[in-house]
Amino acid sequence: MKDTSPKPESKPTPTPPFIVDFWETVFRWLGKISLFTLVRKVFKSTHGSGRFVDAWALSHVFLSIASVPLVLYVPSVWVGGIIAGYAFLRVFEVVVYQMNVLLFDEYRAKRAGKSYALHGYRRMILLLIQNYFEIIFWFAAQYAFFSQIFDFTVPGSNESVLGAVYTSFVVMTSFGFYNVTPLSVLAYTIVIAQAVIGLFMTLLSLARFIGLIPNPETMDQTEKP
Repeated sequence: MKDTSPKPESKPTPTPPFIVDFWETVFRWLGKISLFTLVRKVFKSTHGSGRFVDAWALSHVFLSIASVPLVLYVPSVWVGGIIAGYAFLRVFEVVVYQMNVLLFDEYRAKRAGKSYALHGYRRMILLLIQNYFEIIFWFAAQYAFFSQIFDFTVPGSNESVLGAVYTSFVVMTSFGFYNVTPLSVLAYTIVIAQAVIGLFMTLLSLARFIGLIPNPETMDQTEKP
């Protein structure tokens, strides 16, 4: 006898999402556009070395601090131009590196069947804080070098180290241009880029790791779980 009972309908296979793979590919290739990646390729012994990463990050903090007086007090357009160009490259490198660490490195490792672990949460937070202040000084050098395309509310902000750092700090933390008004497309680009980076570093980066720091023991009995 012929079976006339209805057969269950086969469900269509859902189309896999692609947005994660798309941005993972974008930031994987962007990560290759950096002096850090080039140095690690030339010197193979630095690959996977936490000490090299720490030394690279710390040295760039001091370099960014030195960049502001160099731009202001060395009477050479070439020196200022080289510093301004390297500042753009370094800020780009920091943002791409942090995006890869926060979102994609673990994803790539798991997709490749490899284990993934950070050297430490405290270390990562300290590196994030270093990067945050490093970016402030790099942008301060930008405001000093490109001072002609900005109008500064506080007089002399473009003529002293503290003035340039103050301007950069305000833009980085208030996500706007309280002390500086852009006068050209390049000026708007610099201010908007720093405001977006400040938002990213403040909300996404620090929020990702601060909750992972182990809590110390307490002697107060009411605070113990």
